[in-house]
Amino acid sequence: MNSKWIWYYGDFEMYHSQKLHLRRKERNVVFPAIWYVPGVYSGVRFRKKVKIDREEDICVTANGVGFVQIGAVKYEFGKKITLHKGEYFVTINVSNMTGLPCAYVEGDTVKSNEEWTADYYNGKWKKVGCSSSYTDKNVVPDTFIFKYKKILPLEKTVQKGGVLYDFGKETFARIVFKKLSKNITVFFGESEYEALDTKNNCQYEAFGVEDIDKNFEAKAFRYIYIPDIGENEVDFDAYYEYLPVEKKGAFESSDDMLNKIWNVSADTLELNSREFFLDGIKRDRWVWSGDSYQSYFVNRYLFFDEDIVRRTIIALGGKGEVEQHINTILDYSFYWIMSIYDYYEMTGDMEFVADIFPRMKAVMDFCLSRLDKNGFASKMDAGDWIFIDWADIDKTGAVCAEQMLFLRSLEVFIKCADMLGIENSDYLFKRDDLEKKINEYYWSDEKGAFIDSFESGKNNVTRHANIFALLFGYAEGEKREAIIKNVILNDDVAQITTPYFKFYELDAMCSIGQIEYAINEVEDYWGGMIKAGATSFWEWFDPNVPWQDTLAMYGDEYGKSLCHAWGAGPIYLIGRYLLGVRPTSAGYKTFEVKPELGRFDFVEAKVPIKDGIVSIKKNGRVLEVMTDRDGGVLIYNSNNIVLHKNKSVSIEA
Repeated sequence: MNSKWIWYYGDFEMYHSQKLHLRRKERNVVFPAIWYVPGVYSGVRFRKKVKIDREEDICVTANGVGFVQIGAVKYEFGKKITLHKGEYFVTINVSNMTGLPCAYVEGDTVKSNEEWTADYYNGKWKKVGCSSSYTDKNVVPDTFIFKYKKILPLEKTVQKGGVLYDFGKETFARIVFKKLSKNITVFFGESEYEALDTKNNCQYEAFGVEDIDKNFEAKAFRYIYIPDIGENEVDFDAYYEYLPVEKKGAFESSDDMLNKIWNVSADTLELNSREFFLDGIKRDRWVWSGDSYQSYFVNRYLFFDEDIVRRTIIALGGKGEVEQHINTILDYSFYWIMSIYDYYEMTGDMEFVADIFPRMKAVMDFCLSRLDKNGFASKMDAGDWIFIDWADIDKTGAVCAEQMLFLRSLEVFIKCADMLGIENSDYLFKRDDLEKKINEYYWSDEKGAFIDSFESGKNNVTRHANIFALLFGYAEGEKREAIIKNVILNDDVAQITTPYFKFYELDAMCSIGQIEYAINEVEDYWGGMIKAGATSFWEWFDPNVPWQDTLAMYGDEYGKSLCHAWGAGPIYLIGRYLLGVRPTSAGYKTFEVKPELGRFDFVEAKVPIKDGIVSIKKNGRVLEVMTDRDGGVLIYNSNNIVLHKNKSVSIEA
């Protein structure tokens, strides 16, 4: 077993979160994150009790300054240390004021790995952090590991006295100039309009003739425009920068539009999967809890990468005293709490739940400290705000959609506490009281729906709270049918115009059996973006407005992101409902495959699960399913068929 770099648990994520949240630039001005981003402990100790059966030499490398201590003797980093037969406590003290304090131990039997503990001189020894990606002594975890692939523009045209390069689709790449006749400014654009508009473009970079062969930070673009230069005066290479995660999911069918939607969704999530799940690759390039929450679900059906989910959850959770909502958004604190149980359902990783639970409790207790006189989550400190969605929601006082998320997060918190054997009677009481009050204060018999706010007196009805009521099972029987009729299928209620909340709307519709309706909506809405020329999915889209007229957002002429992670939702909807794969116990110890493929003549798909793959094929009336692990059940045409590892099951519709 190779040695691994070790660090204080969580500090790798904090360190790279700080670096990432300081990278955003607009008009060459650095725009740091607008919330508190915690850093690392600058001084850390690592410790392990080792038993040596024979004399052994070890060497300790560290990222920082300090020493190795064995007994009363201190040793330098990088020098051979001879251990004689016996038992020792090996303690490594590392301090680093500008980077990630971490250590690497080489020996025949004494190696740095998960078996070590760490503290920050507080005497509370905890497990270390480490990763199988950092086993090379020369690759220090200060540097996040990406891969690079050379890409070429598909088209080059002379426009407005300069040269416009079109790479054919959205990308995230570094530019390396090989030839420059003079100093230039390069304008980057997700659209041609943005790249050519040198007055309003906020994503540009100046390059000098001395910058030949110099690597510049990667940027998001499809187009590059260089004004005031001829075709032969510049030569450059572009290198796509990406996280080396495997696309384990796949989808091909007789529905060409749905195939395109799946593939563009896959490209969208891949581009936004980096150190963590980002919101978008051009504007913010930050880690937002609500955006990431949806990426976790899409990831299940595309990469099934557990590491990036853990990294993102840890980074968002932060450390130290909780003094503001996550990302300063009330609903985003609730999504973060909810994400922990969802991760457990995906992986069965009880150890991670135990590790993160103290932080989970801290965030929940912070939310509970901000309740109003009715017990609703509405109090916020200066700078905190309510998002829910970019929509005309009545956000007066306590908002119904927030209380739905609050209730769900309480349920999830109680489940995690139960699994860990932690007493939670106070939270159970709050959960029961909140459910009762939501129905008492927000349900309107007159409207046949949940209203946004009772405090304004407007009795305004939007889709959002009612979607959550369906999705989380808070409306049963007559209430459920009333919501479907009076809200979901009612064109007089304003439509959702963000992929973000379309995800929840269609998830809710699928969960109540309206799968055909939901997939038709996917084809209309996401297909509308593809017909408008999208090569990755957008932050916001109104099919009734020409897309080029909606590029402005947040007071910026080109503020709208044309590659936004929450646009990748169709992969989840297709995998979860059309292909019908879902866990029925944590970590897919048991799972079901319940395809709804009547609309297709042909399907060939793969869905990743924990430690395996489900392969699904349909040709005409014949369905074939195979998995490479046990635990599955195929549910099809009223048949329940046990799936055995590597044994194909064929059934005729």
